[in-house]
Amino acid sequence: MKRKGAPTTPLTSIATTKIIERVFTRNQLPGGLSSMICGGSDIGKLISEDKRIPLVSFTGSTHVGKQVALTVQQRFGKSILELGGNNAILILDDADLDLAIPAVFFAAVGTAGQRCTTARRLVISLFSFFF
Repeated sequence: MKRKGAPTTPLTSIATTKIIERVFTRNQLPGGLSSMICGGSDIGKLISEDKRIPLVSFTGSTHVGKQVALTVQQRFGKSILELGGNNAILILDDADLDLAIPAVFFAAVGTAGQRCTTARRLVISLFSFFF
């Protein structure tokens, strides 16, 4: 398993690599099963084109995801794509705010934007206030 994190979040990639390393060590697996690669789109392009990498997983924009999919497909590789996340959280007027507020906070910043499921919009219902 090789990972190339976003060039804007190298510390998150390093921290993730360290966690995976500890899990492997505790389970008596060789650390070389996982490695991290740093770089920008040039490295991502090389990964997408490399026939030795049978599966490429990509999280990011729909525009770049299409490029990754086409490049991997041209060499008959497989890809897993998580694209375009612009997710909303809905809070209705009867919500338990003690539960909702920490959940909203984690969904927005808990993974440092490293998932396409990161919350980017908040919709709050004020329906009962008007009736």
